[in-house]
Amino acid sequence: MVQRVHFRIKQDGQPIKQLANALQEHMGHYGYELIETPIIENADLFLTKAGDKVAEKLFTFERHGQILALRPEFTAAAAHLYTLQQEKQVVRWQFSGAVFEDDPTTHNHEYQRYSVGAELIGMANQIADAEIISMAVHGLLSLDIRDWRLVIGHVGLTQRLLAKFELEPRTEHFLLSQRHLLKGGSKGKMNVLAHLARYIPSQTQGNVSQVSPLELLVNTSRSDTLGGRTHIDITQRIAKKRQQASQQGQINDALYFLQEWMNIENPVDEAMPKIAEFVADDAIASTLYAEWQSLIALLSASQIPMEQIYIQPDLARTWDYYTGVVFEIRADDGVQLAGGGRYNELTRLIGGDAETPAVGFAYYADRVLERLSPSQPSTSPTVYLLPENHPATASRWAYELRKRGIRVIIIENAESVTRSVLFLWATDGEQVRLGKRDYTLDEIDLLVKTLHGR
Repeated sequence: MVQRVHFRIKQDGQPIKQLANALQEHMGHYGYELIETPIIENADLFLTKAGDKVAEKLFTFERHGQILALRPEFTAAAAHLYTLQQEKQVVRWQFSGAVFEDDPTTHNHEYQRYSVGAELIGMANQIADAEIISMAVHGLLSLDIRDWRLVIGHVGLTQRLLAKFELEPRTEHFLLSQRHLLKGGSKGKMNVLAHLARYIPSQTQGNVSQVSPLELLVNTSRSDTLGGRTHIDITQRIAKKRQQASQQGQINDALYFLQEWMNIENPVDEAMPKIAEFVADDAIASTLYAEWQSLIALLSASQIPMEQIYIQPDLARTWDYYTGVVFEIRADDGVQLAGGGRYNELTRLIGGDAETPAVGFAYYADRVLERLSPSQPSTSPTVYLLPENHPATASRWAYELRKRGIRVIIIENAESVTRSVLFLWATDGEQVRLGKRDYTLDEIDLLVKTLHGR
């Protein structure tokens, strides 16, 4: 049974910390240990993982000849910490804290946000993927957030199916990163090809040797420049045209596949048969598909409602380092509340000896907080204790109540707070009064129960 956790959003002053504490406790039930990572790291650590989209939003600065950065997330730091360990055992780590992003597309200039999440490093199978995903989902359920959709994709399967077109690696990466343009049908496909035509020249450096001596002689027998272009520019343009021509058929086929692949965004029972049609003649892809089916079965066994799971195979948080299943948890209005996936290559990319199986996720705590009802009571009631003429009694009661999870604020006079809050008055005989009832220390557990019911 899911334990319900409730919050008073505005009254207690630190709602984001309350939320983080509740989610940390939730993940602690799965065996995840809270770790601390530096706020400032060498920028290379994040650039290795980030890819272009995150790199351009990174807060960087120079200090003592090093380029440093404010952490944009926790995963890279956790992976780096794992590579430094002598014994490579399975670890379950959770994290919580501020992350920083310089996003020029936002208008509210909120550069800092709060992130809570976890990493499971050293475990390769679907049990690990299911543990991370179900923990993320049940964390929201524990907050009584029910209007969400779990969307699952598979980077590894997408890349495997695309590999059969034998595209040059950078061309393949470009098509994946620009696939959103394909939503425009044939016009979208033409836009992708136009972008690709501008992209390929930067990838043909060093391919001058592919141009025949005759073509090189013809083009270099002219003046030093032609229309402002140097001989090397012209030669590279010839190489680009050759490359485009040799791969044009493969690129067209790949784009057709991506258009069909992207059209799959359905509930599990509708999407998986469609995906099966793509993998039938590929042994490796079939294995990945079978593992994906196994994961979904584990999620069902973890009491995640199948009607709230959608399959979107081309979902990719980034193509730069995710290697397997990826997922997002979205609110009904499309706002992303959490996301993560498998990233087996990251430890090697940041300097480790080998690839290490790893999967993780993060909550976007600020967005999760917005989904909580302001009218919900706090799990830890706040009471205001007025010592009157009995400060020693007030101190004793404050200590005992705090031990029992009650938040106690000692005040000098009742006028300093609103009447809507809970008041206790210290009275004679080491008693406190709530309303018209006096409680002795022997009745403290009854008082605590009463406070939780208010």
